[in-house]
Parts: sequence; C-alpha cells; structure tokens
Amino acid sequence: MSTWTPRIDQVRYNATEQCFEALVTVVTPQGLLRVASQYVAPITTEFEEAARGLWMRARLSLGTPERLQLREAEIAMPSAA
Repeated sequence: MSTWTPRIDQVRYNATEQCFEALVTVVTPQGLLRVASQYVAPITTEFEEAARGLWMRARLSLGTPERLQLREAEIAMPSAA
C-alpha cells in the first residue's frame, strides 16, 4: 500500500468537528478506490500536514466495512488542474 500515490480532492474544513475532510482516491490493482477521510487538526494546520493526515486516516480505514468507500474499474487517473 505504501507505493500507492493518493489524490486528495474536495478538501474542506469542518469547523463544528474541528477537522479537515476530503475524498482520497488511490489506484489499486483492482481499480480506483475512493475513501472519505477526516483529520482532526486546527484550521491553522499547513496543507501538507493536513494532506498527510488525511492520507494516513484513509489508509487506516481501507478494508473497514463501515467506512464510506467507492471502488471503480481501473481507468487512467485524471491529472490535477
């Protein structure tokens, strides 16, 4: 799993929960896997730290049935704009 390169989209800060939320997408041998992720941190957190935290939390939740996940057939990962 450590060789997967994540794409983190739709990052937002939830002030009520005091956490960053995002949709993390990774390319797996079975296709694209999208996982909803949360990372508890203050709004002043640097983006790179928040992104690492979101990816770490997403990796921990892989294979956990109660986490929101979407698997799609393998296609080329779209490039960031």
